[in-house]
Amino acid sequence: MQELQLAFITNPMIRRWMGILTRMEHVGTFTLVELSEQMAISHRTLVKDIQAIRDHFGDSISLHSSNSGFHFEECDRVKYKEQKEQLLINEPLFEIMSAIFYGETVDLDELAHRYSYGESTLRRFFSRVRPTLKEYGLTLHATPVLLTGDEGSIRKFFFDFHYIAEPTPHTIRPPEDLHQSVVQGISDRLGKYEVGTGLSISAFYSLLYLVVVRVQQEELISVPKWIQDQVYKEKDFELLELLVPIIEKNYGVLLPKEELAWLHLIIISKRTINQLGKETLFLERFNPWPEMEVVSNAYFSDPVFARWDRQVLETFLTTFLVSRKLNDVTCPTWNKQQKETITTIQQNHPIAYEKNRAFLHNHQKALAFSKQSFDALAVSFTVFSDLLLRYYQPVKKVLILLEGDYINIQKIRLQALRILGNQHELVFVSLHELSEAWLKSAETDLVVTNYRPYLFDYSLKTDYILLNASPTVADWQRVVHALNPLVE
Repeated sequence: MQELQLAFITNPMIRRWMGILTRMEHVGTFTLVELSEQMAISHRTLVKDIQAIRDHFGDSISLHSSNSGFHFEECDRVKYKEQKEQLLINEPLFEIMSAIFYGETVDLDELAHRYSYGESTLRRFFSRVRPTLKEYGLTLHATPVLLTGDEGSIRKFFFDFHYIAEPTPHTIRPPEDLHQSVVQGISDRLGKYEVGTGLSISAFYSLLYLVVVRVQQEELISVPKWIQDQVYKEKDFELLELLVPIIEKNYGVLLPKEELAWLHLIIISKRTINQLGKETLFLERFNPWPEMEVVSNAYFSDPVFARWDRQVLETFLTTFLVSRKLNDVTCPTWNKQQKETITTIQQNHPIAYEKNRAFLHNHQKALAFSKQSFDALAVSFTVFSDLLLRYYQPVKKVLILLEGDYINIQKIRLQALRILGNQHELVFVSLHELSEAWLKSAETDLVVTNYRPYLFDYSLKTDYILLNASPTVADWQRVVHALNPLVE
């Protein structure tokens, strides 16, 4: 469970359980000492919680101890997720956030009566979540109970809370008939996009329903005039305009044109890593910042990219920067990253993260991102650039020399094909081909072998990696890193 949701859990025991489950899901194997320190709870409390978790989830999980510690596994994931959701069914703050989403404004004393809490208790609950809401630039009021702040930030919070975060019994989803109504109304136009987007289907309907609900409450948003003018020229925007009569007929809400412009902007700001034509068109229409291209060029100027298609890399990175910039000039909160994403990048990709943060800092004058967006940019930039470096890495020729039991050789071949075959050209040498002359004439980027004598018998000059007789995970990681050292 994300920290965004954990902040809204009022029951201390349930909050501990959710934190414990989140860590167990992540690591699989742990010791009581490690988990106790991470959770900042006593050893005795942790033991009781683990036993209670076992009792609650039953056969949907496996949670047992051994000499190396505890081992956690989801045996029935669907049942396990359902049981997790049920733990939150009576959480008042989740219900209150749903009521605010739908525009129900009541005073604190009425909520206290509804949930059988004292007003002071509810105020304490509100105080607990205020730091989380402050990260979105929002304030939670008590009389009446509502959220205030920039309209774009309010929408970002609701989108994260109900779509990005894990489902709960209080998660608000678009009506089931919304998708059907849209498909029936404009089926002949779907799929014919110019600029396109990387946004998923459910995310689109969540955003559309969010717009409908906010407009219904007369909570409208504004978009810079120059962005409106450009959006209104787009053929893709015509698709959104076709939704207006459908939404009005089914939900009694007339969507203003500027609301559609905002929705279109959010949609097109989710860019892809594999649709070069659409990304080029996006830049032609929505990039008034030529310095973004200069920054992208600088990022890939290192000689290490000599064999890469730099133009392709620079195009995709520029579209990413422009999409973040569009968010920054309309509502910086839409560049916000969840804490889990930040922690994962900082812990799992520390070298790339620090390098990218330093690079962005050195080019901040040209980028001119707000402080709020810059902090999130270093994280999303690292994620996006890592995707590019993996997806577009040059195809290299890998010579694989294997010896040993014939069944083990077949096993290693399959491992190599599974791990490397989609990205690189693999050459498995036949018995009649193997000679020093052949090896010297073969143009290869890397030699991989599990047979040490080959290194001396054939005086290999090419870079090589010596595997174990039966390669380990670490062996294959060394191979992958040798072929693309830019990826951690």
